Amino acid sequence: MHMTDRRYYRKLFGGLFLILTAIFLYGLVQSPSLSGAAAQILLPMTLGIAIGATIPGILFCVVTSSCLMGYGLVVRKRYALPLFWSGFVLFFLAGMMGLGTRF
Repeated sequence: MHMTDRRYYRKLFGGLFLILTAIFLYGLVQSPSLSGAAAQILLPMTLGIAIGATIPGILFCVVTSSCLMGYGLVVRKRYALPLFWSGFVLFFLAGMMGLGTRF
């Protein structure tokens, strides 16, 4: 079932905002400052992916998550929304795994 572009992207970015808010609130509980909570979101997505790209398992997760998110952006069907969100969560978890290999 094809959705209108406006409705699809409103749901897509609404869900993405919801996921990022949940991660941010979890980070805010873990650290007392806003900058610490923001760092807990940005650090896995930048440094964790850069470190983890040298490990084949994490690289596979990054490529798979990119394919899922790309499919969710291009297809614009109702079932593609959960694929996009699961790709985003997988991307975030791949960054966390990349940070885990550093420490």
